[in-house]
Amino acid sequence: MDFLMISLLIVAAILVFSLIYTWQLARRQKAVDVIDSAIPKAVQAHSYLSNPIFLSYGIFFALLLLIIVFVSIYFF
Repeated sequence: MDFLMISLLIVAAILVFSLIYTWQLARRQKAVDVIDSAIPKAVQAHSYLSNPIFLSYGIFFALLLLIIVFVSIYFF
């Protein structure tokens, strides 16, 4: 029961973090007047790390892997 509650809190925290991160990126994109502006060098160098969707999926699959390992060790 405690593990389930902790897992739910972690998932909720990830969702809130992803929502806030995506919202901030969208606000910055709206602030740019020119739609086809140059892409900053930092984003070009780390295009996958700067994408909140990839970040969310990465965190999700890492936690999923940890849960699978924990359940397989604890129950089998």
